[in-house]
Amino acid sequence: MDNKNFTKGLKKIVLNPLVQLLCAMILCSCYYSKLSSDTIRFFLTISSCLRETLIFVLPFLLFSFISVALSAIPREGMLFVLGLMLVVFISNFMNIMISGMLGFCVLSGSQSKEIVEAGINFTPFFTLNLPVIASNSHALLMGVAVGFINSFYPNDTVTSIIKTIHDWVMMFMKRFFVPLLPVFVSGFLLKLLAEGRLTGFITQNSSVYLKIFGFLLCYLLLWLAVAASFKRDRMIEILKNAFPAIITAFSTMSSAAALPLSLNAAEKNTKDKVLADAVMPLTLNFHMVGDTIIVPSLAMLVLLTFNHPLPSISQFVMFGIFFILNKFAGGGVPSGTIMVTVPILQQYFGFDDAMTAFIIALYGVVDPIATAGNVTANNFFVVIFQKIRKLVKRLKFWRSPNMVSK
Repeated sequence: MDNKNFTKGLKKIVLNPLVQLLCAMILCSCYYSKLSSDTIRFFLTISSCLRETLIFVLPFLLFSFISVALSAIPREGMLFVLGLMLVVFISNFMNIMISGMLGFCVLSGSQSKEIVEAGINFTPFFTLNLPVIASNSHALLMGVAVGFINSFYPNDTVTSIIKTIHDWVMMFMKRFFVPLLPVFVSGFLLKLLAEGRLTGFITQNSSVYLKIFGFLLCYLLLWLAVAASFKRDRMIEILKNAFPAIITAFSTMSSAAALPLSLNAAEKNTKDKVLADAVMPLTLNFHMVGDTIIVPSLAMLVLLTFNHPLPSISQFVMFGIFFILNKFAGGGVPSGTIMVTVPILQQYFGFDDAMTAFIIALYGVVDPIATAGNVTANNFFVVIFQKIRKLVKRLKFWRSPNMVSK
């Protein structure tokens, strides 16, 4: 029985996406110098084809995820959901701007730069040249429009179509792309290593990682203090209730896996099951504090690593807006956040194939921390949102004619 449990546990570890990605990165780092140029180009060709396939599928992913999510909202609850989404949008945008300021402050020094060395430029043997069905921004806006219309005026045919697209995209991501994620990263990583672009990156930027993660921790503690009205005992109580969900999110890299525990924690912390059941699932894939703090900072770190200038304020603001909208479409897929962010990074930050693979590899390593940050913040957010609702109700009551007459 013990041997059976050991085998089951070992299989679970081996199949973990983070473990597979780390193993692929270690193997590439150890053996890239022993591989021939044609072998590296072979792996690069596979990675390039996978990337083109992902870019081809992304508009369908964005459209289907957003339209399905909005279609599921009942017409009666639309006002509540719109209010919640507005608060979440403001929170996400504020987090991204804070992350931007953190990135500019931490990364503007020359110590965070890694100069790209000149070397051989490896290219794939061929590319697929898949057609662009629709731009990601158009797919995003179309998904919002279809979702809202189908929520107010439900149509079985429309619902069936968008759900079918959603199911096919999920099948592609979970059964095809995600299992091949280590291969996808390996091809571009071998290219970077063979061209001499990664020398000393980890050691020279280790202090940057610590600053980013340290800031995220302090930021979450501030959220906890606000949720608890700066009362120590209440802070301990909220954190104690949320802790099982946080650990689950860290170990599984999945907010969805931690949802049952988050619902239980939210109910305990708010003493309001209806509010907990309404807020937690809606914020699951949209309100991601860990991602909104970590991803922009990582993106700017990659820019400097490849000797690219930091983005202008207008570029960063536009990146922030579309990054928030894309939050609808990253849920349910390991490393889904960074995958749907790729087109935005390419459009507003000028990312190329190598930079794309690099940030996907980096995000794969920090995904547990980002996911844990997302779940932690959402457990604090539901308590804060409850305070906001109570405040709004008090203001309405205070302004009511009955209150004035009294």
